[in-house]
Amino acid sequence: MKILCYHGVILKKKKDAANFALKHIEKKTFLKQIKYLKKNANIISMDEVCYNISNKINFKKNSVCITFDDGFENNFKIACPILKKYKIPTLFYLCPEIISKKYFFWVDIIEICLLNTKEKFITVSKNNRYILNNIKNKKKAVTTIKKYCKSIDDSKKDKVINSIIVQSKVNYKSYINQDIYKPASWSQIKKVLNSNLFQVGGHSLLHSLLTKKSKTQMTKDIKETIKIIKKKTNVRVKYFSYPEGKFNKSIINVMKNNKIVSSPIATSGTNSVNTNLFKLKRYMVGFSGIKFPVDMS
Repeated sequence: MKILCYHGVILKKKKDAANFALKHIEKKTFLKQIKYLKKNANIISMDEVCYNISNKINFKKNSVCITFDDGFENNFKIACPILKKYKIPTLFYLCPEIISKKYFFWVDIIEICLLNTKEKFITVSKNNRYILNNIKNKKKAVTTIKKYCKSIDDSKKDKVINSIIVQSKVNYKSYINQDIYKPASWSQIKKVLNSNLFQVGGHSLLHSLLTKKSKTQMTKDIKETIKIIKKKTNVRVKYFSYPEGKFNKSIINVMKNNKIVSSPIATSGTNSVNTNLFKLKRYMVGFSGIKFPVDMS
């Protein structure tokens, strides 16, 4: 059984460097993939995934589960009509603190500032100066700095991002209505939940790495994520997705204590009835060159 993870679906491919990692795929590509799955796969919900694993019931041949991470508006405006048309059960993992707000994920702030700055270089620390004289170097800087920020705690990461905002002289907030950055609204989410095809889960408050938080902070983040989604949608969250797929035993224990049933990691691969529900593998379709798994076996 394979689990696919999407982040966004947009009408047309960007002509500039934005979305260069292809976190958001084109509508025509997504439609082609969904049609292929409808014809060649046994598409199941996360409920069925967890039931089969919990009860050691083998999956039918070519079983596939569809998920989305983050909570971008394009999930509900562009992807959902396609998913509904082809009757595809889908789970949307949400970061509730961005929903209905003009908030950006920190990774997107880095991308916007570095790709759009007119500055020739930027300094992240005393020994790390990044040359930004062309698009190639800008993309390299985005990728490298994102990776660095994922290795440090939230307070240090926030300082790096604030420094980038100041040095780049880019008004990143003006990009909020672009389809690759705009978050969904609670009304859009509640509307699609009227269909029994769709479910929502948690993905942390603001996509901060839970592994970089203290146990107290991590526990609060998970509990608040569950609480806000319940308040806004009347859905009791039982599924969670680790930001960046990063986890540890402490995080898993806190999730279990808060009645979370499963959480996937960020590693491609096939799942079986022997797979740990808190280590489910997923294919990040399109993202950073990860190909759509045509072979569904």
